Amino acid sequence: MKLPILLITLVAMVAAKSAPGRMAARYDHFRIYQLTIETNLQMEELKKIHEHISVHFLNELGAVGNKYNVIVGPLFHRALEKTLKFLEIVYEVIVDDLQKLIDESSVGDDSQMEWETYHTLDTIYDWIDQECAAHDFLECKVIGQSYEGRDIKSIRLSKRSGNKAIFLEGNIHAMEWISSATVTFLLNQLINSEDPEMQRLSEEYDWIVVPMVNPDGFVYTHEVERLWRKNRRPNGYRNESGDCYGIDMNRNFDYHWGGAGWNIDEPCDHWFGGEEPNTEVEIISLQNFVSSFEDGYIRSYMAYHAYGQYVLLPYGHSNTEFPPNYEQMKRIAAAFSDAAADVYGSTFTYGASGLLNYVVSGAAKDWAYGVKKIPFTCTVELRDKGTFGFFLPSNQITEVGLEVTAGLKALVNKAAEEGIFD
Repeated sequence: MKLPILLITLVAMVAAKSAPGRMAARYDHFRIYQLTIETNLQMEELKKIHEHISVHFLNELGAVGNKYNVIVGPLFHRALEKTLKFLEIVYEVIVDDLQKLIDESSVGDDSQMEWETYHTLDTIYDWIDQECAAHDFLECKVIGQSYEGRDIKSIRLSKRSGNKAIFLEGNIHAMEWISSATVTFLLNQLINSEDPEMQRLSEEYDWIVVPMVNPDGFVYTHEVERLWRKNRRPNGYRNESGDCYGIDMNRNFDYHWGGAGWNIDEPCDHWFGGEEPNTEVEIISLQNFVSSFEDGYIRSYMAYHAYGQYVLLPYGHSNTEFPPNYEQMKRIAAAFSDAAADVYGSTFTYGASGLLNYVVSGAAKDWAYGVKKIPFTCTVELRDKGTFGFFLPSNQITEVGLEVTAGLKALVNKAAEEGIFD
């Protein structure tokens, strides 16, 4: 098995561990280039570019006709631009200094939970514990521990018996901080909002929330490496940098596992899906928790990710195979998209992920649909479309929460109209 290295040059990076809110790895004067890939030849050459230029791909390389973002250190700016011009690849520098952007999306006042800044795991979990203690309609459990022994917490909101349930999943990818920020924003709305529509939704449906599937990776992004995606289990492989860590847990679910996806078989890459499915304790804990409920109780499963502004439906493993109720699912996703756009104008594209985004196997939404037979599942890719990407400034958290809240209201109402909860 070959082990290509998609590394960032270590120039201008500080290795010493820092306090929360400051990153150990620094990216002063690192740029993010957005490349428009128009031909198969350009795509093939882009896949080989790491052989002579140190780059970090922020997107999985998939179909021609899309834009892809790469991080490049200051020593390689000129070499990259020369190569791109030779290949006639249209590019734009969308971030001139990555460290400044990271600083803008770092943890601010972490003393209490609110949605004007990002927070550490301890603050998020403290808030969950406080809410659980304050409300008797919340049932809170630890569904398992991560590889490094951190709790994976769940919250079930149920105000009356006989309801069907909606499942919200957050932060399976460590670097996607806006995911858990949004999921906790939604949970707070369901618990504490005085909005009559949110109160109705919290009465008529049960809500099951796992806001932090990947606590080890999340803590690592706060304390060591902001760009980390996977969990933190050593995966048994090495390259010239040392031991390789982690599995992309959204490639590890046992539904069409391993069938498609760029670099899912490369252990030292960001998208490694594991040597077999269901290898990660975090994923097993999540699956066991979902399976602990009676069949037919959970009627919708929504996983929140960054970025791109999509509502991605099954399936991910194919761009020619679609769910039997795909047209129904599109109508429900369209309701989310229309309502979310009404708030701040953010447009969410919807459709099968293998068709819209890229073909990849082993995702949570596909497992929930294909194995657990949950009739509406999706991945919601949050803001933005690439300007800030994974490093969305904290001053946009509340806006994201409000537009997603509007989208969620419309989605649930349309799903009810379509008979999803019958």
